[in-house]
Amino acid sequence: MPSAEEWGLALRRSHLAAAVDRITEPWSNAIIRAAFLGARQFEMFQLALGIPRQTLSLGLSSLVGFGLLRREPYQQLPARDEYRLTSLGKDLYSNVLASWLWDRRWGAPHPLMPDRLVHLGCDHDCKPLLVCTQCARPLSLPTMQPVLLPSVSLVKPRTERNRRWRSPGSAQGTELRRDLLAVIDDRWSLLLIATVTLGLGRYEQFLRALEISSAVLAQRLQRLCALKLLTRQPDPNDARRAVYHLAPAGRALFPYLLTLSAWGKTQATEPDTLSWMHKGCAQATLGRVACHHCRETLLPQEVLRPTPPSRPALTG
Repeated sequence: MPSAEEWGLALRRSHLAAAVDRITEPWSNAIIRAAFLGARQFEMFQLALGIPRQTLSLGLSSLVGFGLLRREPYQQLPARDEYRLTSLGKDLYSNVLASWLWDRRWGAPHPLMPDRLVHLGCDHDCKPLLVCTQCARPLSLPTMQPVLLPSVSLVKPRTERNRRWRSPGSAQGTELRRDLLAVIDDRWSLLLIATVTLGLGRYEQFLRALEISSAVLAQRLQRLCALKLLTRQPDPNDARRAVYHLAPAGRALFPYLLTLSAWGKTQATEPDTLSWMHKGCAQATLGRVACHHCRETLLPQEVLRPTPPSRPALTG
């Protein structure tokens, strides 16, 4: 059985962690969502997101730097650029669908997010479904088994940056609004949830696996428990300590993590350090996001987002 250190080393050097490093800046995922919804010009992003202009400018520049967006001139006098998804950015579509599905069930979705999707392939309303690439059966955390790959020593360590953390929503009474975007914009929150999916759950295990400071860990655990993504229970072997488990909303983030790992794999130059085996067919898979009705893979050009009459569209 791998130790916490071995699981942690594999996670920190995995394709998933590499992908997390690319898109976990404040508001990055919100900007990517808006781009998929049709935002192109700065003012369109501003209208969609309602964030400070300087914050938006930094976020757009960051995504351009990471190769997810590209600038294109659309006006000469005065000179102005618009922002369009690159092919690398478009490859995040399955990941965006996974986050949309979580929002519809567990979160507080943004008003501009579509209420429904229509798959042109079968002409039905569709719900994104993560299915096995081998047997096409639905995937969820209980049906999957993490596998430590022998390539850990082959992957060079990355230089990690300090990240700003956008607080997820604001207090409403005693409840915190479930703001998924703030959670998935935070590197430590995502890696902490991923660590629990690997079967680790104790404070000391998190410290060893993630090489995270105690103060940062305590802050993230407190917030993730408040958001009801994690639960904290007494350790059956030592009542003075606690064990953390994924709450139902936390387990529902597994498709998001798996699609993000699959996206990271498309741009990797080194072997992965973690794999997932589908227990149903005993095959390694990161899954694919398909229409729940016809089980065909959902592609951006084949999915419509009907806009309610009362809700403005971003395109134009």
